[in-house]
Amino acid sequence: MVKITETVLRDGHQSLIATRMSTADMLPIVEKLDQVGFFSLEMWGGATFDVCLRYLNEDPWQRLREIRKRVKNTKLQMLLRGQNLVAYQHFPDDIVVKFIQKARDNGIDIFRIFDAVNDIRNIALAIQTAKKVGGLVEGSISYTVSPVHTIEKYIKFAIELKEAGSDIICIKDMSGIISPIAAYDLINALKKEVKLPVHLHTHCSSGMAPITYLTAAEAGVDILDTAMSPFAWGASQPPTESIVGAFKGTPYDTNLNVELLAEIAEYFQTVKEKYKDILDPISERIDPRILVHQIPGGMISNLISQLKAQNAMGKYAQVLVETALVRKELGYPPLVTPTSQIVGTQAVFNVVMGERYKMISKEVKNYVKGLYGRSPGPIDDDIKKKIIGDEQPIQGRPADGMAPAWDKTVTEVKALKKTETVADEDVLAYAIFPQVTAEFWDRQAKGITGPTEPIVTSVKSSALAGEMNVRKGTQPGHISLELNDQKHQATVTALEGPSEETLPLLVKLNGSEYKVNVQRQKKTIQPVIVTAPAVVTAPAPTPKVEVKPAAPATTSLSGTLIEVKVPMPGKIVSVKVKPGEKVKRNQMLFILEAMKMQNEIDAPCDGTINSIAIKAGDNVESNISAMNINPA
Repeated sequence: MVKITETVLRDGHQSLIATRMSTADMLPIVEKLDQVGFFSLEMWGGATFDVCLRYLNEDPWQRLREIRKRVKNTKLQMLLRGQNLVAYQHFPDDIVVKFIQKARDNGIDIFRIFDAVNDIRNIALAIQTAKKVGGLVEGSISYTVSPVHTIEKYIKFAIELKEAGSDIICIKDMSGIISPIAAYDLINALKKEVKLPVHLHTHCSSGMAPITYLTAAEAGVDILDTAMSPFAWGASQPPTESIVGAFKGTPYDTNLNVELLAEIAEYFQTVKEKYKDILDPISERIDPRILVHQIPGGMISNLISQLKAQNAMGKYAQVLVETALVRKELGYPPLVTPTSQIVGTQAVFNVVMGERYKMISKEVKNYVKGLYGRSPGPIDDDIKKKIIGDEQPIQGRPADGMAPAWDKTVTEVKALKKTETVADEDVLAYAIFPQVTAEFWDRQAKGITGPTEPIVTSVKSSALAGEMNVRKGTQPGHISLELNDQKHQATVTALEGPSEETLPLLVKLNGSEYKVNVQRQKKTIQPVIVTAPAVVTAPAPTPKVEVKPAAPATTSLSGTLIEVKVPMPGKIVSVKVKPGEKVKRNQMLFILEAMKMQNEIDAPCDGTINSIAIKAGDNVESNISAMNINPA
């Protein structure tokens, strides 16, 4: 008998719709999922924590509690990134311990714990803590294919996982590249050498997954990951109903109720329709190029959304090639969070900026410094020098250099919330995502509900001679506008008299103004058809738009001042200089969060800061002026 872990509540929608399924769309069906007889429901961790706070305007802890209330018979499972927890950098040991304790208290039964570079020093504490609080631990191998990854190394790491306290060994094939024969050989070796149950996780990206599951069963696999069919295939897992049906009547029969699965699938098909505007066809395709670039399922949909934000979808194929090259240069890290984000985002930077390693994220620098652990293979010497100069990488356990942070964070949260009592869960959210969490609390205090992301509104407009899609911009007071499938930049101002149903906007485009009555959307991201706007001034002819690549970070201004521009859309995390301050070439000026990475924007020359047009917390578009420098 083979057991099944259902992933529709986490990895299924993370892989296809960038983790955007709301808790409200999960709760009506979780009791039915509980009746099926799954080994576990994977429903928390991974990107869900970040997305709940950042985009869905939800408390991730509340999601866990609400699902736990309704699921009485099935184990709840989360994905934990070892010392990274649910983020993209290491945290001090006291934060790691507290997070795992609270995850268990709120309802998690199974902790699938992994490290992106398979460094046992980054996950031993998490494994031991999860065991202490009564959790079941799946110690995970981040599976990849490269010249430096062998079965012998995987077996050695699995033994380390067992010695640390793992109950189950999970083969975490995040890219969907494990072949049938490779799965057979690795599972067979694990069963003989490690003697623990084996759980296989993969994706359908390359098209091999269903066949691989059959050979995995033949090799003695104990548990497989699947997703309900509406959120299966492509970058996600094989469909639950298909695998259950295929194994029926065989020695691997799952004994799950096919009729109940069909009913659940019908529900999720309805849910999927609500998210069709952010479901990109690329995420649902079988793409054998995955065998080269190895970008995992959860990263594909995020990568697509990142390229769309840069107006660079035409460079998708180029980014895939660049990702493989960056991965090789960085020592073949398995492409799983956070290294998938680190490598993938650097590849996007290299392509969009038009120059390799012109812009380097803080996370890439920290990876090369050894702050994420040992790289599986050697990092290219020339690239290492370009990224960290003559600095030498650390040799010890990365977290050993981190001071305890719990007490300090409690004090900060009390000051921020202006209260003497704060929930541990709130402290943890702030410790992991401080700015995102603070903004979430601010929205809560103001009574703002519903997703924080841009909402698409379709406007049929005779005045604009076509169909217009309006999307809120990343900078307040701005929108992105698509007219007849062409992108435009426009400004928008809210007019007087908004109601709960509509919001009057004044759209300024190409010197003309249009009054548009936009219907508000709270719970849905489906397009809303709105009546044609009235023309305030005569419209200009429909403009032709030239899509240009992102500007370099600096350009010269009238031969005297040097203008530092924002290289891509994002959020200003902090500004490190002030007007009148003298700066040196390559000195950090400000930090820009773009594509979930923090990017340090440096001075292009020696000089004096003349003026600054940005501040911490600003959402900014690419190419806007950030500051001017009077060169020395």
